[in-house]
Amino acid sequence: MNGFEPDQSGRHVHAAVLHATGEPPRYGPFPAPVAGDGEAVVTVTAAALKPSDRAMAGGVHYAPTEFPHVAGLDGVGRLDDGTRVAFLIPRPPYGGMAERTLVRRDMWLPVPDGVDDVTAAALLNPGMAAWKTIVAEGEAAAGQTVLVLGATGASGRIAAHLAVRRDARVVVAGRDRRVLDHLVTQGVAAAIPLDRPHDELADALAAEGPYDLVADYLWGAPAEAAFAALARPAPRREAPIRYILVGMAAGAEASLPAMTMRKAPVQLVGSGTTGRAALTQAADAYADILHQAANGEISLDIATVPLSEVGEAWTRKSDRRVVLVP
Repeated sequence: MNGFEPDQSGRHVHAAVLHATGEPPRYGPFPAPVAGDGEAVVTVTAAALKPSDRAMAGGVHYAPTEFPHVAGLDGVGRLDDGTRVAFLIPRPPYGGMAERTLVRRDMWLPVPDGVDDVTAAALLNPGMAAWKTIVAEGEAAAGQTVLVLGATGASGRIAAHLAVRRDARVVVAGRDRRVLDHLVTQGVAAAIPLDRPHDELADALAAEGPYDLVADYLWGAPAEAAFAALARPAPRREAPIRYILVGMAAGAEASLPAMTMRKAPVQLVGSGTTGRAALTQAADAYADILHQAANGEISLDIATVPLSEVGEAWTRKSDRRVVLVP
């Protein structure tokens, strides 16, 4: 337990505790969860540190309304009967970055054998976000062309992989040339580096189109270039280009001229706004992603960090997927 033991009275657990908006969490004691009707206590074994967790702490995404509040929007652990589960959005004020947390009974997915807890936690958020975008909402299909903006991030890489798996022609754009080159070896049709001027990027994106689906993890300047490319003359379409905004790693704002929007045959939606997938469907998708990880088809560079070091991990920049272990 990294030098710490749970309160033997059972009244407290150790957790990454948020005390105010905009501040990193501090490792310390927090009242132990007690399950009510329709709830279950999960003993946490691993919880990934994600951009959405930082957005939560910053008051942007699933922001706490009261403090103190435990950080972490998901994780992996065990129920009282030993069942291994991946849990989603614990009941406030509890979070995933704790020794134990409180979860509603319809908010977990089974974790199949064949993959360890740390890997299961690392893949939970990016894997399910990619599946939701490419499969459940984007409905990528054979013969379509899919553009993934931000394909060198964890979820973008998985999104590209899932689109290739569905026999789509996949174009990826990102900043890490090493990852872009690797994606090409995995079946991606074209890889476009983002480190170029607006017009050059728009030209490069347009040259690989037309597109049926765009999965955008970046927004900001890359989205401006993408819309400029999509607004250029192209063969007449029976259906609009489906543009799904997943993240904003490149900026929270993008300037889109009115004429660009009028010319671009685009249906712009935010990921998660078109309905919630059935739990059984999500469970099957998560199990399939973990199966692909076990087979070596999907991999992430993971750094395992003790939960007690959450403060340092929170503020440290890393290209690896950080997974906190109580």
